[in-house]
Amino acid sequence: MGGRQLGIVFADDACMSYLQEIADRRVRGAGSGDCRVSFPIRSRVGAAVVLILYRQAVHFMAGVDDDSRADDIRWAFQIRELTQLKRPLEMSRLRAALRKDQRQPLERQGKLTVKASKAVLDVLMAEDPELDPVIGSLFGNRDINLPPLRKAALAEERDSYASLCAFTGAPNLLPASGFLTEDEACSISDRDSFLPTMQGITPREDPMVEHDATTFLGWTRQESDRLAVRRFTDGNGRTLEIMNVNRWPVETRLGTDLIYYHKQRRSFVLVQYKRMVPDGSSWRCRVDDHFRQQLDVMRTLDNKCGQEEPGYEYRMVPTPSFLKICQLDTLDVDSTSMISGMCMPREQVEKHLQRPGAPNYLDFRTVRDYLTSTLFAQLVALGCVGTSGSATTIVAREIELSLQQGKSVSVGVFSDESGRRPSWRTSGSRPSVMSRAAPRTQNSQQAPLW
Repeated sequence: MGGRQLGIVFADDACMSYLQEIADRRVRGAGSGDCRVSFPIRSRVGAAVVLILYRQAVHFMAGVDDDSRADDIRWAFQIRELTQLKRPLEMSRLRAALRKDQRQPLERQGKLTVKASKAVLDVLMAEDPELDPVIGSLFGNRDINLPPLRKAALAEERDSYASLCAFTGAPNLLPASGFLTEDEACSISDRDSFLPTMQGITPREDPMVEHDATTFLGWTRQESDRLAVRRFTDGNGRTLEIMNVNRWPVETRLGTDLIYYHKQRRSFVLVQYKRMVPDGSSWRCRVDDHFRQQLDVMRTLDNKCGQEEPGYEYRMVPTPSFLKICQLDTLDVDSTSMISGMCMPREQVEKHLQRPGAPNYLDFRTVRDYLTSTLFAQLVALGCVGTSGSATTIVAREIELSLQQGKSVSVGVFSDESGRRPSWRTSGSRPSVMSRAAPRTQNSQQAPLW
């Protein structure tokens, strides 16, 4: 899959007046946002999606079906799905997100590089997470036509894999063509997972759970291993193994848990996905009794971790439990990007729900101080959040409870032997966290992960 690239075009007064009219019609339901308009550009931009700037701010974004020279000083664009931003985004915000060598299209119009486009898209979605489905539609994501619940379950799993890759902080691990081969993508409607199909007969549940537990506990896998795993490496000592513990059929899943473990830091991060659902004209995550029971379980685990001896590493959030609340109505099988959402520690979610007069739901309008998916992934990658010290052992024991529930638990085990991550590198004679790992077991050839 080719990378997403944005074009930058500048509108003059005449363009802005016309585009505003088209956008207003679309909001009223009197138009599709499609139009033909020319911009004062001397050469072709050549991008499938453009940001339209006026007076040093982004006002619109739109798809481009066709562009051609209008005259010597203007270029005509066939625009589709013209979308007005909720509020103009100052160009200074975009400049700050780009390196100096990436900023030229902001000054002279043109096409951003793939990496620069991703940085700008991150800024746009951080400003307005509701742009995520708009961006997906403009770039023509391959959204598979599946029943809503099945689509949401697979979308959760795809996002959990994208998040696990982002948590490593090692961008070279990311597959360029998505998590599925072309054959797998074509057969996704018949698949229960983004993981490879296991050969032979699917193991019975109890042996499968037992096998998953021993694998996840770090013991050496045997040649008979049939559990599906996707493994990524950058060739420089960094590897990420993604597996799915207790792979229930997609129709029976109760929700996705995400477990990220960093071997060298001996650190866990646990993320519970919560889905937004349509509620009138809005998308909201309803807080029911089951939601509150899950918070109780997470609080119990966090409290146990808080009572344990901390490690040598500082954590901004030393407890492992987080929630990601997101809208999962599309399934872009080619993408390796995370879905925009509200990421919050368990304690922060409870604070929101305890406010006087707080509604019995969470959405982008009632919650303002959440972490974006990108910022949360950066904090995990830097080692700013997650367990340390003996709290990691507590989490390891508690994780096995997840194996007894009807859940899809995405597990990522990251190993970074390069020694270049300052968040876990030690110096001098200070004892490393790894030196206190549990002794080897009788059945293992290497020490367990915890």
